[in-house]
This record gives sequence, C-alpha cells and structure tokens, in this order.
Amino acid sequence: MAFFLMWVNLLLLHYGAGSAEEVRAHPFTDVTLDCEFSFIESTENLEFYWEREDIIEEYEVEDREFYRFFKYYDFFQVYTKVVYQFYDNAEQLEEQNALYEGRVSVDQNEISEGILSLQLRNVDFMDEAVYKCSAVAPNGRGENKVKLIVEDSEMPQVKFDKIDDEDVVTCTSKGWYLTPNVTWLDRGERDISNHSTVEVLEEQMNGLYRVYSVLRYPVKLNEKYVCRIKETNENNQPIRSIRRYPSKCNSEGKSENRLHFVT
Repeated sequence: MAFFLMWVNLLLLHYGAGSAEEVRAHPFTDVTLDCEFSFIESTENLEFYWEREDIIEEYEVEDREFYRFFKYYDFFQVYTKVVYQFYDNAEQLEEQNALYEGRVSVDQNEISEGILSLQLRNVDFMDEAVYKCSAVAPNGRGENKVKLIVEDSEMPQVKFDKIDDEDVVTCTSKGWYLTPNVTWLDRGERDISNHSTVEVLEEQMNGLYRVYSVLRYPVKLNEKYVCRIKETNENNQPIRSIRRYPSKCNSEGKSENRLHFVT
C-alpha cells in the first residue's frame, strides 16, 4: 500500500504535455505562446524556462554512412536554445539566444498564479519552431510545448461592396512579397479576372505588401465569386528554417520517410 501511495504522489507531481499545441501568426505581428501549471503557488523556489526546438524533416537515403555522418556531425546545434529563463525570483537572460533579445517577455504579475505564457513580438520566419515551456516548483514539475507556424500571407477576404452605386466584389489580403498574381473565378470556375482591377500597396517598411482587388462583372449578389492570390515568382517566398536530414534505414534496408521533431 505504501508503494502504491508513493507512485500516485509521483504521478501528481509530474505534469507532462501531449502533442504540441499549434499557433499561427503572420510576420511582423505579436503572438502569445500559452503555458500554465496548477502546481505553481508562488515564485519562491520556482524555476522555469522557454526553449526552442527546430523543426526537422527527414528524407529517404540508402547510404548508411551518409546518415551516420549527419547523425553525429550536427552543423546546426551551435547556438543556445534558451529563449527565456526565470529563477531566484527574477528573469535571467544571460544565456538567452540573441535572436530573441528584446522581443520576449513573461508577465511578472501572473507567474505566481502559474501563468508562464511567453509574449513574442515582431514575429519573423526564423521564429517558426516548437517552443518548450518547462517548470520546476516545490509542488511539482511540468512541461508544455507550442508549435509556432509563421504564415506567408493572410487568407484573402472577399466581400460584396458598392463603389459609385455599382455592386462590386472586393478582395483584400496582406503579407505578400513583390507583385502577386490575383485570379477571380465564378461559380463555374471560369476565369473572370479581366473584369477586375488590382492594387498592390506597400503597407510597411519591412517589404510586405497588401493586395486590394475590385471585381466588376457586373456582379450578382446571389452569385459565388472566388479570389485566389499567389506569388508571381515562387523565389519571392520567404526562406523557411525547417532543416532536412537523411532518415535511418531499417533492418530490411528500407528507409522511413516522416516529419518529426528532434530536440
């Protein structure tokens, strides 16, 4: 019975996280990565930190020596993974990755309530990663993961409108690079783009553009219209920080192809 009670207590003291929660954000916006633990009652003897884990993608390879070389010679594990640290009743940023300097914070008034959510400002594509929140307190310990996806652009917003007493359909979307291509389709998926006008407006000094398109067909209010936007040149899309590694061959000489996270 004593052993059983000890085992139950250990279960109560450890708070594990399942699959990572997914949060999406657009470039140059602010985002909050949630983390909360019920076992935290004060900041006394509390230690917690946020770390990033890069997204790693594996691909098939038959050369086992090639896989072994990559496995033990990791080019990318050079910089610290620490995003934020707290101990001794204060935030500790000496070991913080320079990428996050001046861009992250945790509400100091909420820490004693177990709320350790991370505010990340001015999101960039290099921030796309899995973020791990870990905490140790007298009453327990826990870990939580949040996957941050940085989206290239905003979903086009289509709505009916009136311009000079004429019924029109407008399409707006922000977060594009250079001059994107706008296509209008009707219910039958016929291309009616030649009845539209497109304006590309630079919204910020960071190079992002806002697209504004007006469709004049003439427009019918009971009709369905679809607005599609894509980069004219695929090379204009931002570079991702997802890294590709060769996957390990199994005992039958076959390789596994999967997407997973490697710490």
